[in-house]
Amino acid sequence: MAIRRTSDSPLPPWRFIAEVLGIILLKLIFIVIIITVIDIPGILISIIITTILLANEIMDENRTQKANHCHRCPEDWFSYSNHCYYISSDIKNWTESRMACVSKNSSLFYMDNEEEMMFMKILSSSSWIGLSRESNNYSWFWINGSPSNQTIRAPSNPTYNCVMLFRSSLQSASCGDEKIHICKHEILS
Repeated sequence: MAIRRTSDSPLPPWRFIAEVLGIILLKLIFIVIIITVIDIPGILISIIITTILLANEIMDENRTQKANHCHRCPEDWFSYSNHCYYISSDIKNWTESRMACVSKNSSLFYMDNEEEMMFMKILSSSSWIGLSRESNNYSWFWINGSPSNQTIRAPSNPTYNCVMLFRSSLQSASCGDEKIHICKHEILS
């Protein structure tokens, strides 16, 4: 015998969360399409970050019901997988950005896997990450010491030795340029 749900019976919590995340995903896809077609203004970056933070809060509430989280991300940070991320609002050169992350007990963003990189490309545009080289005769290395196999666009100057996320790709830039930055911190269990 099939059970019929009446119109006044509440939806199960997992269904509500799935619907909210589905709506957020559709909005993010729309934003990504806009980003690839036009240059992203600052307000659009704020919308993207707000949307991700909202989705993160919903997921945190759901996870809190399932488990006790002793290790949460600091305020103004968001979590993804087993890491906390911070997108700065202030602009600094690459070295200053690196030091700003160190002062937050973290490092400039480094990639653990391709999924994480895709997530970061959606979140931020024109921001420093932890990828650099000593000079144009050297290979690119992540700040954690691992070599990079990423494609890095080199604009007009091949001697640029630091990398930024730029319009959903990686691009070399002068380490002295000032940009926002992304910090990454591992959540210890």
